[in-house]
Amino acid sequence: MEIKSDLTINSNQKVSAAMQHFMLSLLKVALIHPENMDSGKKQLKAYCENEHLSYRAVEHNLDLFVGLLTDYRKENSQVLYHFLRLQAQFCFVDEQMFGSLPIVAPEIDNHTDSVESSPYCHSQKAGSSIYCGGMVGGHLIGL
Repeated sequence: MEIKSDLTINSNQKVSAAMQHFMLSLLKVALIHPENMDSGKKQLKAYCENEHLSYRAVEHNLDLFVGLLTDYRKENSQVLYHFLRLQAQFCFVDEQMFGSLPIVAPEIDNHTDSVESSPYCHSQKAGSSIYCGGMVGGHLIGL
């Protein structure tokens, strides 16, 4: 059975340097002036025709990038940043080009700091749940 997916079709697709630079500039527009994306999408359609690409697939990948960017600006999480970098590749923007975008990588989140700062962590009684407001589940076994 042959797999027909936008990802498998475009993953090996080679595009011109002009198309790559256009996509990079389109992603910059998405970052700085997202309201101007419509005019860029009209030009994108012409580029896709010249490159023999599916406009719908490229537009879909671009829309996914913009959606991830919106989520990343709200959450600023490491996971969303990695997905943003991955999605940029589906927009024909490689790692080096992605580095030129004004997207700041998030600080590495060490959730262990919040656990160690907990008052229960430093307590001598932290090994038992009975000191945290009662025995958890004790009522189920009759304690």
